[in-house]
Amino acid sequence: MATIDILCVIDTNGLMKKGLKPGTLDNPTGLGGWSDSDSFVFMICDGQYACNNQGKSELSIKANIGDTLRWTITDPSTGLISGQQNKSFSCILYKFKSAGINKQITDPVLKSTPALTYYNSLNSATTPSAGAYMCSSWTSSVLSLGSNIQYDWSFQVIDNFSGDVVGYYTWDPFINVQEAAIGAEVEAL
Repeated sequence: MATIDILCVIDTNGLMKKGLKPGTLDNPTGLGGWSDSDSFVFMICDGQYACNNQGKSELSIKANIGDTLRWTITDPSTGLISGQQNKSFSCILYKFKSAGINKQITDPVLKSTPALTYYNSLNSATTPSAGAYMCSSWTSSVLSLGSNIQYDWSFQVIDNFSGDVVGYYTWDPFINVQEAAIGAEVEAL
């Protein structure tokens, strides 16, 4: 069974400049319909699983029953506080809510996932250096074929300088599990 990583990239600088109400933990501010949320949310996955254009607030992916969906979230400048003039943010997903009656996927579960990345060594631009860290991911399993499941992902925006939460937001993609020529198709819209 495959693990299909779905990376949600949030333009937090753009979101903060927009001046939307910051919402609350229990009542996050909605980012609007897909054309509105496309301004702030960009979902991507490995190309072998993509069924539509990537980089929008909706994403269609191919999967088989039993595959794992794994969502993570980031911001283009997460962790880069140098040169940010006191404006640097991070995001965390915190709530998944499904309007679907039939369960085509399991409810996502929060996990701590070890991660390893390589970056340019300061001693030589062609020598890789490793960096290990822990990241949060939300995992779910594809259970069955079915129709559209509307769901909401809520996320918090954290000020990297103070550690304070500066906003709570949500957007509402869809998941569509359909029989396809190659296994099932999961549409995360």
